Amino acid sequence: MRRFIEKSFIILFCLYNTYKINPTMDLVFYFLTSLIISLCLDLLSHKKIRLVISFVFIALCLYDSLFIYYLPLILYNIYLDFNLYTLFAIPLILIEFSIINILVAMISLYLSIVRKRYNVFLIENKTVRDELKEDAIYLKKYNEQLKIDREKNIHIAILTERNRIARELHDSIGHAISSSILQVEALKIISDSNVGEGLNLLQNTLDNGMSDIRKSIHNLYNESLDLESRIESLCGEISNIDIELIYKIDDELPYDLKFDILSVVREAITNCIKHSNATILRISLLNQPKFYSIIVKDNGSQFDNTDDVLDNGIGLLSMKEIATKYNGFLNYEFNDGFKIHMTLMKG
Repeated sequence: MRRFIEKSFIILFCLYNTYKINPTMDLVFYFLTSLIISLCLDLLSHKKIRLVISFVFIALCLYDSLFIYYLPLILYNIYLDFNLYTLFAIPLILIEFSIINILVAMISLYLSIVRKRYNVFLIENKTVRDELKEDAIYLKKYNEQLKIDREKNIHIAILTERNRIARELHDSIGHAISSSILQVEALKIISDSNVGEGLNLLQNTLDNGMSDIRKSIHNLYNESLDLESRIESLCGEISNIDIELIYKIDDELPYDLKFDILSVVREAITNCIKHSNATILRISLLNQPKFYSIIVKDNGSQFDNTDDVLDNGIGLLSMKEIATKYNGFLNYEFNDGFKIHMTLMKG
């Protein structure tokens, strides 16, 4: 719009100058020809073609001096493209010397210079804006990753503490009870039959206690992150969506993998709550021969993508990173509800 206003201003000056100097001549042809050339210089994107068109207009000025009255209009475009090379075209004005024409040419060059600086400013402003937007996306992603790392560190700390307790139980109480069982076994050999029944009862009690301690130690080691229970707990926290969980993973998964799967399911549930009007959500975790499959699908009829969540959503980016981490892939689509399908390769 600004460029249109500037060129309109120059055209008005050119027309005024032309009909003031040559009030009786019909200059419509010269005006329309100059206007078409100016429009071509504005619309064509190839710089070499614009250079050829500029030379054509200069040739027209040399062929018919009446074109010189519209030279300021062309100078506006020539300076935008070729900067100081415009100076080689300015002497053409002297062929049809006119003070007003020279003033209009100077005004045209001034507007062109301002316009060019304005374009540079716009480009710099756009570059800075893009950099800020990129930094904001990076910071948002970084904060999300920090949240995930913090949660993972908490789980690792819990796991470490459980392992410590399990180790102490095994080394102290477990060792003491094992020694007691052996001592009872020795006493049974050297004792008479009167105390044998009591020793048997004591040995059975110690054996049962030892079994309970072994189970507790086993649970402390293996239940640090019960994936199925944690997902069921997440589903239970959502009251306005009917969530169906299909869990068919029997393998003993590494802690990191269980944590990442839990993160994916949590993010899928969060996205469903924030961006969908779904009332039913189905979560399937399946064990395939070569990979694990995670499928999350809702029955939402609309999806709020105002945050450009499909292309730049931080949650989906995190899911992609998790899929890449396990050499898998992530697909998602909106078709009768939003569906996420992720595969995580084994091994």
